Amino acid sequence: MRLLVVGGGIAGLAAAWEAIARPGTEVVLVEADDRLGGKLRTESSDGFLIEHGPDSFVSYRPAAAQLAREVGLGEELIGTSGARQVYLRSRDKLRPIPAGMGMVLPTRLLPFATTGILSVAAKLRAGLDLLLPRQLGSDDVAIGAFLHRRLGGGIVTGFADPMVGGIYGASVDELSLDTVLPSLRTDEDAHRSLILASLASGRKARAARRAAGTRGPGSPFQTLRGGLGTLVDAVAEQLTAAGADLRTGVSVLSLVRTEAGGGRAELSDGSVIEADAVVLAGGVRSSAELLAQVAPAAAAALAEVPLATSNVINLGYRASAFPEPVTTHGWLEAQPAPISGVTVSSAKWAGRAEGDQVLIRAFVPERLGPIATADADELLARVIAHVGEVLGATEAPFLTRLTRWSAVMPKYTVGHLDRIATAEAALATLPGWRIAGSALRGVGVPDCIADGRRQAAAALEAVAVLDATTHEATPARVTTGVRVDS
Repeated sequence: MRLLVVGGGIAGLAAAWEAIARPGTEVVLVEADDRLGGKLRTESSDGFLIEHGPDSFVSYRPAAAQLAREVGLGEELIGTSGARQVYLRSRDKLRPIPAGMGMVLPTRLLPFATTGILSVAAKLRAGLDLLLPRQLGSDDVAIGAFLHRRLGGGIVTGFADPMVGGIYGASVDELSLDTVLPSLRTDEDAHRSLILASLASGRKARAARRAAGTRGPGSPFQTLRGGLGTLVDAVAEQLTAAGADLRTGVSVLSLVRTEAGGGRAELSDGSVIEADAVVLAGGVRSSAELLAQVAPAAAAALAEVPLATSNVINLGYRASAFPEPVTTHGWLEAQPAPISGVTVSSAKWAGRAEGDQVLIRAFVPERLGPIATADADELLARVIAHVGEVLGATEAPFLTRLTRWSAVMPKYTVGHLDRIATAEAALATLPGWRIAGSALRGVGVPDCIADGRRQAAAALEAVAVLDATTHEATPARVTTGVRVDS
Protein backbone atom coordinates (compact mmCIF):
# COMPACT_ATOMS: atom_id res chain seq x y z
CA MET A 1 0.00 0.00 0.00
CA ARG A 2 1.25 3.49 -0.83
CA LEU A 3 0.38 6.68 1.03
CA LEU A 4 0.82 10.09 -0.55
CA VAL A 5 1.28 12.93 1.95
CA VAL A 6 0.93 16.44 0.56
CA GLY A 7 2.73 18.89 2.83
CA GLY A 8 5.89 18.55 4.88
CA GLY A 9 4.97 20.55 7.97
CA ILE A 10 4.81 18.77 11.31
CA ALA A 11 1.33 17.36 10.57
CA GLY A 12 2.52 15.87 7.27
CA LEU A 13 5.69 14.50 8.82
CA ALA A 14 3.65 12.93 11.61
CA ALA A 15 1.34 11.34 9.04
CA ALA A 16 4.33 9.89 7.22
CA TRP A 17 5.82 8.66 10.50
CA GLU A 18 2.60 6.88 11.42
CA ALA A 19 2.39 5.22 8.03
CA ILE A 20 6.00 4.10 7.62
CA ALA A 21 5.76 2.00 10.79
CA ARG A 22 3.09 -0.17 9.18
CA PRO A 23 4.56 -3.18 7.40
CA GLY A 24 4.21 -3.10 3.64
CA THR A 25 3.42 0.62 3.47
CA GLU A 26 5.28 2.94 1.13
CA VAL A 27 5.28 6.66 1.83
CA VAL A 28 5.79 9.53 -0.58
CA LEU A 29 5.75 13.02 0.94
CA VAL A 30 5.71 16.11 -1.27
CA GLU A 31 6.53 19.59 0.03
CA ALA A 32 6.43 22.69 -2.17
CA ASP A 33 8.92 24.59 -0.01
CA ASP A 34 12.64 23.82 -0.16
CA ARG A 35 12.63 22.76 3.50
CA LEU A 36 10.55 20.54 5.75
CA GLY A 37 8.95 21.59 9.00
CA GLY A 38 6.50 24.30 7.98
CA LYS A 39 6.22 26.79 10.85
CA LEU A 40 8.77 24.86 12.93
CA ARG A 41 12.08 26.50 12.10
CA THR A 42 15.10 26.89 14.40
CA GLU A 43 18.18 29.02 13.69
CA SER A 44 21.48 29.22 15.57
CA SER A 45 23.22 32.60 15.23
CA ASP A 46 25.48 34.89 17.27
CA GLY A 47 25.13 32.76 20.37
CA PHE A 48 21.33 32.62 20.16
CA LEU A 49 18.98 29.71 19.48
CA ILE A 50 16.17 31.39 17.57
CA GLU A 51 12.70 29.97 16.94
CA HIS A 52 10.96 31.54 13.96
CA GLY A 53 7.63 29.84 14.72
CA PRO A 54 6.40 27.92 17.77
CA ASP A 55 8.99 27.54 20.51
CA SER A 56 7.27 24.99 22.76
CA PHE A 57 4.25 22.79 23.38
CA VAL A 58 2.01 21.90 26.30
CA SER A 59 2.84 18.74 28.19
CA TYR A 60 -0.77 17.85 28.97
CA ARG A 61 -1.25 17.03 25.28
CA PRO A 62 1.28 14.23 24.91
CA ALA A 63 1.61 13.78 21.14
CA ALA A 64 4.66 16.04 20.71
CA ALA A 65 6.65 14.59 23.60
CA GLN A 66 5.69 11.07 22.50
CA LEU A 67 6.97 11.68 18.96
CA ALA A 68 10.17 13.18 20.35
CA ARG A 69 10.76 10.04 22.39
CA GLU A 70 10.01 7.78 19.44
CA VAL A 71 12.72 9.46 17.34
CA GLY A 72 15.26 9.33 20.16
CA LEU A 73 14.93 12.86 21.54
CA GLY A 74 13.43 11.92 24.88
CA GLU A 75 16.54 13.05 26.76
CA GLU A 76 16.36 16.40 24.97
CA LEU A 77 12.95 17.34 26.39
CA ILE A 78 13.24 20.23 28.84
CA GLY A 79 10.86 22.30 30.94
CA THR A 80 10.99 26.00 31.69
CA SER A 81 13.85 27.52 33.67
CA GLY A 82 13.49 29.01 37.13
CA ALA A 83 10.26 30.19 38.70
CA ARG A 84 7.45 30.86 36.28
CA GLN A 85 6.93 34.61 36.13
CA VAL A 86 4.32 35.76 33.62
CA TYR A 87 2.58 39.11 33.55
CA LEU A 88 -0.24 40.98 31.91
CA ARG A 89 0.48 44.58 30.99
CA SER A 90 -2.54 46.53 32.11
CA ARG A 91 -2.93 50.26 32.74
CA ASP A 92 0.74 50.84 31.79
CA LYS A 93 2.15 48.40 34.30
CA LEU A 94 3.31 44.78 34.25
CA ARG A 95 1.07 42.98 36.72
CA PRO A 96 1.40 39.32 37.77
CA ILE A 97 -1.32 37.02 36.50
CA PRO A 98 -3.36 36.14 39.62
CA ALA A 99 -2.64 32.78 41.20
CA GLY A 100 -5.16 30.21 40.03
CA MET A 101 -6.22 32.24 37.00
CA GLY A 102 -7.15 30.29 33.90
CA MET A 103 -7.38 31.80 30.44
CA VAL A 104 -10.73 33.35 31.29
CA LEU A 105 -11.85 32.54 34.82
CA PRO A 106 -10.39 32.40 38.33
CA THR A 107 -10.12 29.12 40.25
CA ARG A 108 -9.31 31.07 43.43
CA LEU A 109 -11.36 34.05 44.51
CA LEU A 110 -8.99 36.13 46.66
CA PRO A 111 -6.16 36.56 44.11
CA PHE A 112 -8.75 37.57 41.52
CA ALA A 113 -10.43 40.03 43.87
CA THR A 114 -7.13 41.74 44.71
CA THR A 115 -5.48 41.83 41.27
CA GLY A 116 -4.67 45.21 39.78
CA ILE A 117 -5.29 43.98 36.25
CA LEU A 118 -9.00 44.83 36.49
CA SER A 119 -10.63 47.93 37.89
CA VAL A 120 -13.03 47.65 40.83
CA ALA A 121 -15.92 48.31 38.46
CA ALA A 122 -14.79 45.49 36.15
CA LYS A 123 -14.58 43.07 39.08
CA LEU A 124 -18.04 44.01 40.29
CA ARG A 125 -19.43 43.54 36.78
CA ALA A 126 -17.79 40.12 36.57
CA GLY A 127 -19.46 39.23 39.89
CA LEU A 128 -22.85 39.73 38.29
CA ASP A 129 -22.23 36.33 36.66
CA LEU A 130 -23.13 34.81 40.04
CA LEU A 131 -26.71 36.01 39.60
CA LEU A 132 -27.35 35.83 35.87
CA PRO A 133 -29.44 33.02 34.33
CA ARG A 134 -28.02 30.80 31.62
CA GLN A 135 -27.31 32.69 28.39
CA LEU A 136 -26.45 30.09 25.76
CA GLY A 137 -28.79 28.62 23.22
CA SER A 138 -27.97 25.70 20.94
CA ASP A 139 -26.13 27.74 18.31
CA ASP A 140 -22.41 28.44 18.28
CA VAL A 141 -21.46 31.99 19.33
CA ALA A 142 -18.33 34.11 19.57
CA ILE A 143 -16.45 33.71 22.85
CA GLY A 144 -16.26 37.47 23.27
CA ALA A 145 -19.99 38.03 22.86
CA PHE A 146 -20.80 35.34 25.42
CA LEU A 147 -18.30 36.59 27.98
CA HIS A 148 -19.47 40.17 27.55
CA ARG A 149 -22.99 39.06 28.48
CA ARG A 150 -21.93 36.99 31.46
CA LEU A 151 -18.85 38.73 32.85
CA GLY A 152 -18.55 42.12 31.18
CA GLY A 153 -15.90 43.78 29.06
CA GLY A 154 -13.21 43.84 31.72
CA ILE A 155 -12.75 40.07 31.67
CA VAL A 156 -12.70 40.12 27.87
CA THR A 157 -10.03 42.80 27.46
CA GLY A 158 -8.12 41.96 30.63
CA PHE A 159 -7.88 38.19 30.34
CA ALA A 160 -9.75 36.44 27.53
CA ASP A 161 -8.52 38.43 24.55
CA PRO A 162 -4.82 38.53 25.46
CA MET A 163 -4.72 34.92 26.69
CA VAL A 164 -7.08 33.10 24.32
CA GLY A 165 -6.53 35.45 21.39
CA GLY A 166 -2.79 35.17 21.94
CA ILE A 167 -2.94 31.43 21.32
CA TYR A 168 -5.26 31.50 18.33
CA GLY A 169 -4.08 34.71 16.69
CA ALA A 170 -7.57 36.17 16.51
CA SER A 171 -9.87 38.27 18.65
CA VAL A 172 -12.26 36.44 20.96
CA ASP A 173 -14.97 38.51 19.26
CA GLU A 174 -14.37 36.21 16.24
CA LEU A 175 -13.44 32.90 17.82
CA SER A 176 -15.96 30.08 18.11
CA LEU A 177 -16.95 29.10 21.63
CA ASP A 178 -17.85 25.53 20.63
CA THR A 179 -14.48 25.04 18.89
CA VAL A 180 -12.06 26.87 21.16
CA LEU A 181 -13.65 26.82 24.64
CA PRO A 182 -16.47 24.26 24.65
CA SER A 183 -15.92 23.88 28.40
CA LEU A 184 -17.70 27.21 28.89
CA ARG A 185 -20.89 25.70 27.51
CA THR A 186 -20.49 22.67 29.77
CA ASP A 187 -19.80 24.89 32.77
CA GLU A 188 -22.83 27.08 32.23
CA ASP A 189 -25.05 24.07 31.68
CA ALA A 190 -23.84 22.35 34.87
CA HIS A 191 -23.40 25.30 37.23
CA ARG A 192 -25.25 28.21 35.59
CA SER A 193 -22.52 30.60 36.82
CA LEU A 194 -19.12 30.39 35.10
CA ILE A 195 -17.37 31.71 38.20
CA LEU A 196 -19.00 29.06 40.43
CA ALA A 197 -17.99 26.39 37.92
CA SER A 198 -14.38 27.58 37.83
CA LEU A 199 -14.09 27.84 41.61
CA ALA A 200 -15.52 24.32 41.96
CA SER A 201 -12.98 23.05 39.42
CA GLY A 202 -10.18 24.72 41.37
CA ARG A 203 -11.27 23.15 44.66
CA LYS A 204 -11.43 19.74 43.03
CA ALA A 205 -7.94 20.11 41.53
CA ARG A 206 -6.42 21.28 44.82
CA ALA A 207 -8.04 18.39 46.70
CA ALA A 208 -6.63 15.94 44.17
CA ARG A 209 -3.14 17.41 44.58
CA ARG A 210 -3.38 17.22 48.37
CA ALA A 211 -4.48 13.59 48.15
CA ALA A 212 -1.57 12.81 45.86
CA GLY A 213 0.88 14.80 47.98
CA THR A 214 1.90 17.03 45.09
CA ARG A 215 2.41 20.77 44.87
CA GLY A 216 0.51 23.22 42.74
CA PRO A 217 0.80 23.00 38.97
CA GLY A 218 4.04 24.29 37.48
CA SER A 219 4.55 25.44 33.94
CA PRO A 220 2.79 23.16 31.43
CA PHE A 221 5.27 23.99 28.68
CA GLN A 222 8.06 21.84 27.27
CA THR A 223 10.47 22.17 24.39
CA LEU A 224 13.61 20.51 23.03
CA ARG A 225 17.07 21.52 24.12
CA GLY A 226 18.15 22.21 20.56
CA GLY A 227 14.87 23.80 19.47
CA LEU A 228 11.82 22.36 17.76
CA GLY A 229 13.71 22.20 14.48
CA THR A 230 15.58 19.21 15.89
CA LEU A 231 12.29 17.29 15.96
CA VAL A 232 11.77 18.00 12.26
CA ASP A 233 15.32 16.91 11.46
CA ALA A 234 15.07 13.70 13.49
CA VAL A 235 11.72 12.66 12.02
CA ALA A 236 12.89 13.39 8.46
CA GLU A 237 16.17 11.53 8.94
CA GLN A 238 14.49 8.43 10.31
CA LEU A 239 11.74 8.50 7.69
CA THR A 240 14.39 8.52 4.96
CA ALA A 241 16.28 5.71 6.66
CA ALA A 242 13.05 3.69 6.77
CA GLY A 243 12.55 4.11 3.03
CA ALA A 244 10.15 7.04 2.84
CA ASP A 245 10.45 9.22 -0.26
CA LEU A 246 10.59 12.84 0.96
CA ARG A 247 10.54 15.39 -1.85
CA THR A 248 11.05 19.12 -1.25
CA GLY A 249 10.77 21.97 -3.73
CA VAL A 250 8.05 20.07 -5.60
CA SER A 251 4.38 21.00 -5.65
CA VAL A 252 1.28 19.05 -6.64
CA LEU A 253 -0.27 20.53 -9.77
CA SER A 254 -3.32 18.29 -9.86
CA LEU A 255 -4.81 15.44 -7.86
CA VAL A 256 -7.49 13.14 -9.23
CA ARG A 257 -9.16 9.98 -8.08
CA THR A 258 -8.02 6.69 -9.56
CA GLU A 259 -10.46 3.96 -10.57
CA ALA A 260 -9.56 2.07 -7.39
CA GLY A 261 -10.37 5.10 -5.24
CA GLY A 262 -6.81 6.23 -4.58
CA GLY A 263 -5.12 9.35 -5.85
CA ARG A 264 -3.07 10.26 -8.90
CA ALA A 265 -0.90 13.36 -8.48
CA GLU A 266 0.89 15.29 -11.19
CA LEU A 267 3.89 17.10 -9.77
CA SER A 268 5.66 20.28 -10.82
CA ASP A 269 8.80 18.33 -11.75
CA GLY A 270 6.83 16.37 -14.37
CA SER A 271 6.54 13.16 -12.40
CA VAL A 272 3.32 11.33 -11.56
CA ILE A 273 2.54 9.50 -8.33
CA GLU A 274 -0.28 7.01 -7.85
CA ALA A 275 -1.21 6.13 -4.29
CA ASP A 276 -3.80 4.01 -2.53
CA ALA A 277 -4.36 6.62 0.19
CA VAL A 278 -3.86 10.37 0.46
CA VAL A 279 -3.36 12.74 3.39
CA LEU A 280 -3.63 16.43 2.53
CA ALA A 281 -1.54 18.36 5.06
CA GLY A 282 -0.27 21.28 3.01
CA GLY A 283 -2.52 23.94 4.49
CA VAL A 284 -6.21 24.64 4.12
CA ARG A 285 -5.87 26.65 0.88
CA SER A 286 -3.71 24.02 -0.77
CA SER A 287 -6.13 21.28 0.29
CA ALA A 288 -9.12 23.24 -1.02
CA GLU A 289 -7.46 23.76 -4.41
CA LEU A 290 -6.52 20.09 -4.78
CA LEU A 291 -10.04 18.96 -3.83
CA ALA A 292 -11.85 21.43 -6.11
CA GLN A 293 -12.49 18.87 -8.85
CA VAL A 294 -12.75 15.60 -6.98
CA ALA A 295 -14.71 16.84 -3.92
CA PRO A 296 -16.02 20.36 -4.58
CA ALA A 297 -18.21 20.51 -1.46
CA ALA A 298 -15.21 19.70 0.73
CA ALA A 299 -13.14 22.29 -1.11
CA ALA A 300 -15.80 24.96 -0.64
CA ALA A 301 -16.06 24.27 3.10
CA LEU A 302 -12.28 24.42 3.57
CA ALA A 303 -12.06 27.64 1.57
CA GLU A 304 -14.35 29.27 4.15
CA VAL A 305 -11.78 28.86 6.94
CA PRO A 306 -10.30 32.36 7.28
CA LEU A 307 -6.53 32.78 7.46
CA ALA A 308 -4.66 35.50 9.30
CA THR A 309 -1.16 36.94 9.13
CA SER A 310 1.18 36.93 12.10
CA ASN A 311 4.73 38.12 12.76
CA VAL A 312 7.41 36.77 15.07
CA ILE A 313 10.20 39.19 15.98
CA ASN A 314 13.34 37.92 17.72
CA LEU A 315 15.52 40.55 19.40
CA GLY A 316 19.00 39.85 20.76
CA TYR A 317 20.39 42.22 23.41
CA ARG A 318 23.41 42.47 25.65
CA ALA A 319 22.39 42.06 29.27
CA SER A 320 23.94 45.45 29.99
CA ALA A 321 21.16 47.05 27.92
CA PHE A 322 18.77 46.62 30.85
CA PRO A 323 18.93 48.33 34.25
CA GLU A 324 18.32 45.02 36.03
CA PRO A 325 18.32 41.33 35.00
CA VAL A 326 15.37 40.33 32.82
CA THR A 327 14.05 37.31 34.70
CA THR A 328 10.39 37.33 33.72
CA HIS A 329 9.29 34.68 31.24
CA GLY A 330 7.30 37.35 29.44
CA TRP A 331 4.02 39.21 29.35
CA LEU A 332 0.80 39.62 27.42
CA GLU A 333 -0.70 42.96 26.48
CA ALA A 334 -4.10 43.77 27.98
CA GLN A 335 -4.08 47.30 26.57
CA PRO A 336 -3.38 48.83 23.15
CA ALA A 337 0.19 48.13 22.00
CA PRO A 338 2.09 47.31 18.79
CA ILE A 339 2.58 43.74 20.07
CA SER A 340 0.31 41.12 21.62
CA GLY A 341 2.96 39.78 23.95
CA VAL A 342 6.57 38.87 24.65
CA THR A 343 8.48 35.74 25.56
CA VAL A 344 11.89 36.25 27.15
CA SER A 345 13.38 33.12 25.64
CA SER A 346 16.71 33.40 27.46
CA ALA A 347 14.91 33.42 30.83
CA LYS A 348 12.29 30.83 29.96
CA TRP A 349 14.46 28.19 28.30
CA ALA A 350 17.99 26.93 28.91
CA GLY A 351 20.50 27.36 26.11
CA ARG A 352 18.73 30.12 24.20
CA ALA A 353 21.40 32.78 24.73
CA GLU A 354 25.10 32.53 25.52
CA GLY A 355 26.85 34.44 28.27
CA ASP A 356 25.49 37.87 29.12
CA GLN A 357 22.95 38.01 26.30
CA VAL A 358 19.17 38.28 26.36
CA LEU A 359 16.85 36.88 23.69
CA ILE A 360 13.32 38.26 23.41
CA ARG A 361 10.49 37.16 21.12
CA ALA A 362 7.62 39.54 20.36
CA PHE A 363 4.42 38.77 18.48
CA VAL A 364 2.40 40.95 16.14
CA PRO A 365 -0.80 39.22 14.96
CA GLU A 366 -3.22 40.59 12.42
CA ARG A 367 -5.82 41.32 15.10
CA LEU A 368 -3.71 44.32 16.16
CA GLY A 369 -4.53 46.12 12.92
CA PRO A 370 -2.31 47.75 10.24
CA ILE A 371 0.90 47.29 12.24
CA ALA A 372 0.85 43.59 11.32
CA THR A 373 1.25 44.39 7.62
CA ALA A 374 3.47 47.47 7.97
CA ASP A 375 6.80 47.43 6.14
CA ALA A 376 9.65 45.68 7.94
CA ASP A 377 11.47 48.85 9.03
CA GLU A 378 8.39 50.41 10.61
CA LEU A 379 7.33 47.16 12.27
CA LEU A 380 10.75 46.51 13.79
CA ALA A 381 11.16 50.12 14.91
CA ARG A 382 7.83 50.16 16.75
CA VAL A 383 8.37 46.76 18.38
CA ILE A 384 11.91 47.62 19.50
CA ALA A 385 10.74 50.96 20.89
CA HIS A 386 7.87 49.37 22.81
CA VAL A 387 9.88 46.49 24.27
CA GLY A 388 12.66 48.89 25.17
CA GLU A 389 10.26 51.23 26.93
CA VAL A 390 8.62 48.47 28.98
CA LEU A 391 11.92 46.92 30.06
CA GLY A 392 13.90 50.16 30.30
CA ALA A 393 16.45 49.21 27.64
CA THR A 394 19.27 51.71 27.17
CA GLU A 395 20.68 50.03 24.05
CA ALA A 396 19.14 48.73 20.85
CA PRO A 397 19.23 45.00 20.09
CA PHE A 398 22.28 43.94 18.12
CA LEU A 399 20.37 41.09 16.48
CA THR A 400 16.93 41.26 14.88
CA ARG A 401 14.93 38.63 13.05
CA LEU A 402 11.51 39.29 11.55
CA THR A 403 9.55 36.26 10.38
CA ARG A 404 6.29 36.99 8.58
CA TRP A 405 3.69 34.25 8.39
CA SER A 406 1.36 35.70 5.77
CA ALA A 407 -2.18 34.33 5.53
CA VAL A 408 -1.29 30.97 7.05
CA MET A 409 -2.75 31.18 10.57
CA PRO A 410 -6.25 29.60 10.63
CA LYS A 411 -8.93 31.38 12.59
CA TYR A 412 -11.51 29.19 14.32
CA THR A 413 -14.42 31.56 13.81
CA VAL A 414 -18.07 30.91 14.65
CA GLY A 415 -19.32 27.88 12.70
CA HIS A 416 -15.88 26.26 12.40
CA LEU A 417 -17.06 22.83 13.54
CA ASP A 418 -19.83 22.86 10.94
CA ARG A 419 -17.36 23.73 8.18
CA ILE A 420 -15.03 20.88 9.11
CA ALA A 421 -17.94 18.44 9.43
CA THR A 422 -19.13 19.46 5.95
CA ALA A 423 -15.66 18.89 4.50
CA GLU A 424 -15.32 15.48 6.10
CA ALA A 425 -18.80 14.38 5.03
CA ALA A 426 -18.01 15.41 1.46
CA LEU A 427 -15.04 13.02 1.48
CA ALA A 428 -17.20 10.03 2.37
CA THR A 429 -16.94 8.72 -1.19
CA LEU A 430 -13.13 8.85 -0.90
CA PRO A 431 -12.49 6.68 2.17
CA GLY A 432 -8.72 6.67 1.67
CA TRP A 433 -8.48 10.48 1.52
CA ARG A 434 -8.00 12.56 4.66
CA ILE A 435 -7.25 16.20 5.54
CA ALA A 436 -4.90 17.10 8.40
CA GLY A 437 -3.31 20.20 9.87
CA SER A 438 -3.75 23.22 12.08
CA ALA A 439 -6.74 24.62 10.19
CA LEU A 440 -9.00 21.80 11.31
CA ARG A 441 -8.75 20.41 14.83
CA GLY A 442 -6.15 22.34 16.83
CA VAL A 443 -3.40 24.88 16.25
CA GLY A 444 -0.79 23.63 18.74
CA VAL A 445 2.16 21.43 17.82
CA PRO A 446 0.75 18.41 19.71
CA ASP A 447 -2.63 18.91 18.02
CA CYS A 448 -1.04 18.88 14.56
CA ILE A 449 1.08 15.82 15.32
CA ALA A 450 -1.86 13.88 16.76
CA ASP A 451 -4.06 14.86 13.82
CA GLY A 452 -1.47 13.89 11.22
CA ARG A 453 -1.01 10.47 12.78
CA ARG A 454 -4.74 9.95 13.23
CA GLN A 455 -5.56 10.86 9.64
CA ALA A 456 -2.83 8.66 8.18
CA ALA A 457 -4.01 5.69 10.24
CA ALA A 458 -7.64 6.29 9.25
CA ALA A 459 -6.79 6.58 5.55
CA LEU A 460 -4.75 3.38 5.47
CA GLU A 461 -7.26 1.43 7.54
CA ALA A 462 -10.12 2.56 5.31
CA VAL A 463 -8.28 1.36 2.22
CA ALA A 464 -7.43 -1.95 3.88
CA VAL A 465 -11.08 -2.51 4.83
CA LEU A 466 -12.22 -1.54 1.33
CA ASP A 467 -9.72 -3.92 -0.24
CA ALA A 468 -10.78 -6.76 2.03
CA THR A 469 -14.46 -6.12 1.38
CA THR A 470 -13.93 -5.95 -2.37
CA HIS A 471 -11.88 -9.14 -2.33
CA GLU A 472 -14.50 -11.04 -0.33
CA ALA A 473 -17.40 -9.74 -2.41
CA THR A 474 -15.84 -10.59 -5.78
CA PRO A 475 -16.59 -14.16 -6.87
CA ALA A 476 -13.77 -16.31 -8.13
CA ARG A 477 -13.94 -17.30 -11.76
CA VAL A 478 -12.67 -20.64 -13.07
CA THR A 479 -10.66 -20.84 -16.26
CA THR A 480 -9.47 -24.20 -17.59
CA GLY A 481 -9.42 -25.65 -14.12
CA VAL A 482 -7.34 -22.80 -12.61
CA ARG A 483 -8.93 -20.64 -9.88
CA VAL A 484 -8.33 -16.93 -10.49
CA ASP A 485 -9.46 -14.20 -8.02
CA SER A 486 -10.91 -11.24 -9.87
